[in-house]
Amino acid sequence: MKYVALDFETANNEPISACSVGLAKVENGVVLDTYYSLINPPSSYFSPANIGIHGIHPRDVINAPTFDSIWPDILLFIDNNLVIAHNAPFDIGIVKAMLSFYSIPIPPLHYADTVRIARKVFPQLPNHKLTSLSAYFGFVYRAHHALDDAINCAKLFHTSCPLEDEQAVIDFYYALDIRFNKMSGGYAPLVAQKREEESLGLF
Repeated sequence: MKYVALDFETANNEPISACSVGLAKVENGVVLDTYYSLINPPSSYFSPANIGIHGIHPRDVINAPTFDSIWPDILLFIDNNLVIAHNAPFDIGIVKAMLSFYSIPIPPLHYADTVRIARKVFPQLPNHKLTSLSAYFGFVYRAHHALDDAINCAKLFHTSCPLEDEQAVIDFYYALDIRFNKMSGGYAPLVAQKREEESLGLF
């Protein structure tokens, strides 16, 4: 089965503040290709808290492309494959917010959330943060680097269900009451999303 793992880092709590993106295209657990780019967000404000998490400063993105200029490359990279993300509502929310800001149509991409998957498949673990899961499974990891996060998200997805046949994977998750969602219009502010994540123990 082929899929694309996606991760964003943001400059602040606004959903249109993506400052980096990482993608990993994977088939049957093997990374076929990767994509990484810094992003120059619409606002130049970087919160100290976010800088402390990912280490990206305003000076790092001065000459970086804007989201609308790299979106065609991102969409081409995804190539209608399933998109996965760790805490997908956060990353998919960023995609939809950025597309809305630049008046770009939202594509009908399907996506899955590896947080929900991990909770269903590995309920015995004390938490389901990507850092904790990566340590538990022995993944090499630079926390909060968008590309590393995407690659480890892909590894987690494959570890959760190492089946190769696409229908078998869908059936496996269906049995766990996990559905693949479809992107549509609308998004929640990142502040509200982060509060929900904190209540769920994602940070």
